[in-house]
Amino acid sequence: MNRLYKNLQDLLEQKIGLYEKFIQLLNEEWKCVTEYSYDGLQDIIAKKNDQVMQMQALENSRSSLMKKISANLKVGQSGLTLRKLIQFKDNPYRINLSKCRIKLLSKINKINILSAKIKALMDHSALSLKKSLAFIHSEGEKAYSPYEANGQVTEGRSQSRMVSVDI
Repeated sequence: MNRLYKNLQDLLEQKIGLYEKFIQLLNEEWKCVTEYSYDGLQDIIAKKNDQVMQMQALENSRSSLMKKISANLKVGQSGLTLRKLIQFKDNPYRINLSKCRIKLLSKINKINILSAKIKALMDHSALSLKKSLAFIHSEGEKAYSPYEANGQVTEGRSQSRMVSVDI
């Protein structure tokens, strides 16, 4: 059983490392977005996708390990969480697992804050772009439209002349 606890601790430490790298990627993404670097942003998105795949693989390993631990403890796997596992008195790794849990929660919180910040900036930028395009479109229509905003017909902006084609 101690080996399972040690494996879990190792997995959690790997997960913390991946989360730290992901936070670095989010900081780089923020920098690319604020500097309008499209190419840099594409690179960061590709790196983030790779990182997410690694985190998913690690999560699958953790889930499998938790199944083994729950079977050894004769506890339902759906009810076994890291918090509950830490509360078991016969767990010699509970202090280390508790530290890992605190670090993980901190990293997850940081990721959520950065993600929300980036999303808000991108949403605001997209809205600004949409408003700019609507303004440009409306100005273009005003320039070529024979109607004023109140529905009145405008006078011709250019003078027209008749040209004779008879020679």
